[in-house]
Amino acid sequence: MAENESQQNQGRQMQYPYYIQDQYVKDLTFENPNFLMKYSGTPMEPEVSVNVETTIGKLNEESYEVVLKAVVNARSGESALFVIEIAYAGLVAVAKDIPQEVLDPVLMVHCPFLMFPYLREMVSRLTQIGGYPPLMLEPIDFASIYLEKQKNREHPPQMNG
Repeated sequence: MAENESQQNQGRQMQYPYYIQDQYVKDLTFENPNFLMKYSGTPMEPEVSVNVETTIGKLNEESYEVVLKAVVNARSGESALFVIEIAYAGLVAVAKDIPQEVLDPVLMVHCPFLMFPYLREMVSRLTQIGGYPPLMLEPIDFASIYLEKQKNREHPPQMNG
């Protein structure tokens, strides 16, 4: 069985320049300190802020870990309603001969794009089981973020003074 699985993995690597081998929750925190506020009669106008970042870790020449870290804060006035911190990771296998100019967009754009729906679903479920309406994160344009970082790398902002 293991030999057959190894042959399938080798076949995938030859057929595709990359594939996501595995996905998993690396870290998860859900804080719900003021849930009972909704029963206090005080109108709640929650303000929600979302920050999603992508980090890449090289495991070896053919494996990378892509991590989407999301921090979601919901506040009503001065009170925190809930906080979600989640690191959702994917183990990505890449072909040995993949050029760097292809590898970077694969790891920073394509893989996060494929992983994001799972992160989005987890945030939605966490808010729902925390007693709130499901929070659906807005889609993220990972390509634009990548291109902006590339542009800033090539032309760093100039300091005046």
